[in-house]
Amino acid sequence: MRQVLTELSFVVGLHFHPVLVSHPLCAVVQISYRTLGEFNIFQKEYHEDPPKILGEEFVGIVEEAGSASGLEKGEHVTGFIYGGGKAHDGAYAEYTLCHKRRLYRLPETKLSWETLGAIPMSCWTAFGSIFEAGGLDRKGRKATLLVHGGTSSVGVWAILLAKDKGHTVIATTRKQEKVARLKQIGADHVVLEDEFEDKIPKLYPDGVDVVLELVGPDHMRRSLSVTARYGSVVVTGVLTKQWGLEGFRPSMIPTCRNLTFYGMTNRGSLGAEDEGLEMVDGVLADVIKKVESGHYPKEVFLDRTFTLEEIGKAHEYCENSEATGKVVCMVSS
Repeated sequence: MRQVLTELSFVVGLHFHPVLVSHPLCAVVQISYRTLGEFNIFQKEYHEDPPKILGEEFVGIVEEAGSASGLEKGEHVTGFIYGGGKAHDGAYAEYTLCHKRRLYRLPETKLSWETLGAIPMSCWTAFGSIFEAGGLDRKGRKATLLVHGGTSSVGVWAILLAKDKGHTVIATTRKQEKVARLKQIGADHVVLEDEFEDKIPKLYPDGVDVVLELVGPDHMRRSLSVTARYGSVVVTGVLTKQWGLEGFRPSMIPTCRNLTFYGMTNRGSLGAEDEGLEMVDGVLADVIKKVESGHYPKEVFLDRTFTLEEIGKAHEYCENSEATGKVVCMVSS
């Protein structure tokens, strides 16, 4: 089995490794395409001692299904936020081992593996952030969404999903050359990062309903400052690699504004650990159908494709913030 070995965030070579052995609750998946995200690109900021094989998202075919996994050999699946590249070896390889809790069946589709690879994790993260955590659809009217970090893969999907429901979207970017691209994706307004405090209050003097904070928790006060009464800031991204806001106190949250975080697992609260994840299959099936019909053109959310041998170049491309949308890596054709 071919795999990419890394030291911290640096790719050190392509190696061969024995095929994995399954567990009753897991499945061995032959990976067709895997993706790059901030958890892989900035691995040394996320994990002091990461495993040699990174990668936390993939699409592929079940090669070996555990007896209690509920899956069968040959099924097309996706897996993400499954511990790969963090707690254990991940998806920078031809095969990976994934627990059934983080494996989702893909519907029958004519879409290529390349296109499918650019959908699951970013799409679900965007959906969960703006609709589940942010309550964008619970406003009972056409709402306003600010995507702080609009050119990230989650940002692109947030724009697409919100516009599909008829909401108004403001997107931000640091780069002037990406303004037209964000408008093409569907953003009603695009604001450059250094114009944030000036332009957003002029566009919406009473604030926006939901802010999707993808730049980082260190920008929470900026996001809260442009949030409407009863609105929400959802912290999801850590593009600045800053895990918190120094000196933050609850009293810094403006009255009647909400601050929350979105993640795959319900940690530190009552209720099921995986609450809400029962919707993943349905959401992905609906989105894949719309991609297939051309409603969400792949050119909008799929930025570029690399091969497994080019994974170092792919990391450089993402680290230099050249992408707008998802970057995928072909593992098995």
